[in-house]
Amino acid sequence: MTASRFSSNPGPAEWPQTADAVIIGGGPAGTAAAWALERAMPGLRIALIEQGGQLGMGASLGSLENFRTCWAAPCLARMMQRSLEVFQHADEELHPGATATLSRKQQGYLFLAFSEQGAAALKRDVEHLHDCGLTHTEFLPGSEVHARYPWLGERVTAAKYDPHAGWLDSNALIYAFAHSTQTTRFLLDVRDVRIVAAGGKVTGVATANGMIAAPLVLIAAGAGSREVGRTAGVELPIVVQPRQSFTTPWRHETFPADSPCIISAAPFPHVRPEARDGAIFGWEYRWNSRPSLPGEPVQEYLAEPRWPMERFKDPRFPSVTLALLARQFGHRAGEGFADPRYLRGIAHRAGYYVSRDHTAAYHTDSNGVRHPYHSQRAILDAWPGIDGLYLSVAHVGHGIMSAPAAGEIIAARMLGNPLPDPVYADFSLSATYVEHDAGGLSLPS
Repeated sequence: MTASRFSSNPGPAEWPQTADAVIIGGGPAGTAAAWALERAMPGLRIALIEQGGQLGMGASLGSLENFRTCWAAPCLARMMQRSLEVFQHADEELHPGATATLSRKQQGYLFLAFSEQGAAALKRDVEHLHDCGLTHTEFLPGSEVHARYPWLGERVTAAKYDPHAGWLDSNALIYAFAHSTQTTRFLLDVRDVRIVAAGGKVTGVATANGMIAAPLVLIAAGAGSREVGRTAGVELPIVVQPRQSFTTPWRHETFPADSPCIISAAPFPHVRPEARDGAIFGWEYRWNSRPSLPGEPVQEYLAEPRWPMERFKDPRFPSVTLALLARQFGHRAGEGFADPRYLRGIAHRAGYYVSRDHTAAYHTDSNGVRHPYHSQRAILDAWPGIDGLYLSVAHVGHGIMSAPAAGEIIAARMLGNPLPDPVYADFSLSATYVEHDAGGLSLPS
């Protein structure tokens, strides 16, 4: 990849006047789409527009960078399995040397229970996953958990284990996608992006730096996608939810570097080892939705993202997350997660999850009444009514782990090719309900 394909706030001499496709957004969704489009049609002239000064400036900065394969909905399971294939064979799928740069670690996901009721729920979950063909997932009774992971303590009654799960360097993945392209131009620090359409079809993209004429445009702008869509006169069916994570440079000596990612019991705080001696923590909790401005009502989801994201950083979040984990594991002051050294020198981040809204995720009962639910499925589809306009949005918290497969799905859509797997039709706009799609970290009922 030559440096000349990257331009920051490009002037007329660097600005492409035409392209075969324009991608709006330089995160995992946008860069994966560029990789997949070029792979499917070598020589395709692509212009990728990013408002930040570098790629991956959005929600990826706050990502836990994890991936897992234990998904009950077939479309999600297949998507994550395909993405894992790319991660495992990055030198062949992306470019030589990519495997080393991704720093992939497959240390697993361990979902924990602390009661007999929780253990029974995990067992049912694993049985269902086995029925779906995901026989690599394991149910571990308390005795097996204690034998494999004695440092977790005696309170754990059972676990669900995904041995294929792990984490990687998300920034390296984004740049690996970019490095794998040959004809894509990366236009950074570009503002005032507007989709231009006429006669029911896309004609290009206008920006503060100039116009690019193109017959295909992909919106992959994360939390900013609704605003971009409005420039084309469309209202995308997405909402955003603030979320937080934090990294500490210190990790308790009883928390080993080879630990799986730990998903604790409800309300599901999670943590994994990070770097040499640190740890990274996450927790999807409702305090994230505190009012972003004085006088505003508390909302679980927002139609309009609020900037800057710092306003959603609850200063209590690190200490409350640690206190919750300490309570669940039974740690007393100075033990495990109750050790105050975890709070020294932390990096606290806030970002947005983007998901389908109530018009794009619902099931209909026998009386014809719609019941919205929290979907885990992205929207990877054409926008109806405007030829040439496509969406790669609503990736919830799975943008990193789903990126390779998502790129291939939207590339097939944009080029008019068959989907890589028929089950990927469940990522269309019209697929408002898919069985076993609801949830996230929560257990099935």
